[in-house]
Amino acid sequence: MSPDLRNATAFVMPLAGTNAAEVLTALRRSATFLKGLVAREVQLRNAPNLVFALDDSFDQADRIAALLARPEVARDLQRQAGNDEDRGDGE
Repeated sequence: MSPDLRNATAFVMPLAGTNAAEVLTALRRSATFLKGLVAREVQLRNAPNLVFALDDSFDQADRIAALLARPEVARDLQRQAGNDEDRGDGE
């Protein structure tokens, strides 16, 4: 939501991530209708304009997991954990 509550972005991910472009197109085409439904359910002076965007958090999580699984990163993480144990501070 924007600070003035006039705009809302809905991040969406179709089931199994398939047909994302078609789903976004359909949601954008239906935004006016959906705004009307929101206006009936939410007690606001103005119903927010709805914007739909693809939720890429799963892709980002996969990318981070792949980076952490790389041998050189795992080695550095193990080395850092060993240094923390040597200090005895537990962090």
